Amino acid sequence: MTDTPTTTDEPDVSPRPERLPMVEVIEDLLRNLDAASLPLDTADAEDARSRRDRLSTQVRNHLLPRLKQVAAPVIVVVGGSTGAGKSTLVNSVVGSDVSEAGVLRPTTREPVLVVHPKDAELLESHPVIEVARVSVHDEVPRGLALLDAPDLDSVHSGNRGLADELVELADLWVFVTTGSRYGDAVPWARLHTASERGVSLAVVLNRVERAGLGKVRRDLFDRLDAQGFGAVPFFVIPDVGPHEGVLPPERVQEFSKWLTVLGAQSQSRSIIARTVRGAWPALRQDVQDVAAALDTQRRTALALRNQLAAAPSTAAEQAKADVASGAAATGAPTTTWLAGASSGGILAPLVAPSSNVFETWRFRRAAKARNESVRNLREVAIGATRTLVKEAAERGERLVRTAAERTPAGRQVAELVSAEASTTARTTRLEQLVKEWDDVVAEVCGALKPAGDDAGLEPDALSALVEVAAAGLDGAERAVRRIFGDRGVAAVSRLRGDLADWAEVAVNAEADVFVAALDGVGLDDGAAHRLRVRASELKGYL
Repeated sequence: MTDTPTTTDEPDVSPRPERLPMVEVIEDLLRNLDAASLPLDTADAEDARSRRDRLSTQVRNHLLPRLKQVAAPVIVVVGGSTGAGKSTLVNSVVGSDVSEAGVLRPTTREPVLVVHPKDAELLESHPVIEVARVSVHDEVPRGLALLDAPDLDSVHSGNRGLADELVELADLWVFVTTGSRYGDAVPWARLHTASERGVSLAVVLNRVERAGLGKVRRDLFDRLDAQGFGAVPFFVIPDVGPHEGVLPPERVQEFSKWLTVLGAQSQSRSIIARTVRGAWPALRQDVQDVAAALDTQRRTALALRNQLAAAPSTAAEQAKADVASGAAATGAPTTTWLAGASSGGILAPLVAPSSNVFETWRFRRAAKARNESVRNLREVAIGATRTLVKEAAERGERLVRTAAERTPAGRQVAELVSAEASTTARTTRLEQLVKEWDDVVAEVCGALKPAGDDAGLEPDALSALVEVAAAGLDGAERAVRRIFGDRGVAAVSRLRGDLADWAEVAVNAEADVFVAALDGVGLDDGAAHRLRVRASELKGYL
């Protein structure tokens, strides 16, 4: 052990052959535990989070303070069931009402730490003073600090949680029970947990009527022995009937003398050393268990990522096929084209050349309107294409949400993505698709030169006609062939293929916002490795 911890901003996560100072190992472990995020709702997540939080509490509130300040008094936590007489016992040991006791349950709401004046300053930096009210009293044995804890089975969840937390920072836990409550399951479970954590134990059988004292004492001792606690110090305090204030000194004399002996320097150091040493095996196993849970989180995230990314593929493939087949041009684009390209219509010169001088004159006079009509036709065709891709993307989102609903972790991620967020991302994506599409069309059409009659179309209207043809309108494609020849047909084919590919990408991208939400939950791929390194370092102190 060392009194001067060696700290670094980022602990080395590689195994180190030399034996590190114990304080440094524990400080690194605490940092790694605090960073061990278990955000996904896997099957073992709840237990793992509880284990991680308990480990952090144990390391922060007990092991580190104890390793850094070995001279601090032994923390003796007096705990047990509701109505066991914990507060009365503490008060009786010091001969004064330092902790509230009464018939109303639960009585102890605020933990009370009673310490000798000469030991008080040694606890000034100890985490226990953050959760307990300190009461200084001359009658407390030197070298000990008595902590009156809330009921382990309190009706208030906050009290129960605090009682469990206080046991984690105990060097010695005194389990107080009564003749009518010693069979309660909760304290026994906590007794086993404390023992597994390496905490030293003692048992006080309190408030036992004399008539049944022998039977109860024997039964409780048999239970203790059967569950591996036969060597634990055991005290019996007979019931004194209705009373107020502290118990008569002779009732707690044996227990008080035992505490005084424990407070002696050699004994208190022995308890501290035994508690710290006893915590090591369970601590190392718990660290490995948390590391295993982190592996589960990582595997779950990887599988979920793949499921989310693959979910919209069916809708994406259909969108690609629909765009490639020209499905976007059915409906409004075709109707608009037929209305303008029919005999005598404004778009008729795109279908066939004029048959006489009068028709040529009339077509030329309508050139401005024709250019505008082609531009409007382009807006209709692009709007229809956008709607086709948008509807496919919406189907893709539904497929992603359906895939996510199959697992608790998936549902958790899906809840992070609102419908509004999906819609916003989709709108932005489609706007980008159309913009890039326009840029590519302009580039391709810039290299095209009319091979025949251009029907009086301006360059931007010619590009719009190619774009409409690429969207799938057959009549427009025939017009492109008449004006640009085979090069025009090749351009239309290339652009339609590009548009189909982009539609597929746009629909598959519906998974992106869900994958981003998964990435944002706070998983750390290296957390499990770092904890396993800490566990290997802890092994050196077993």
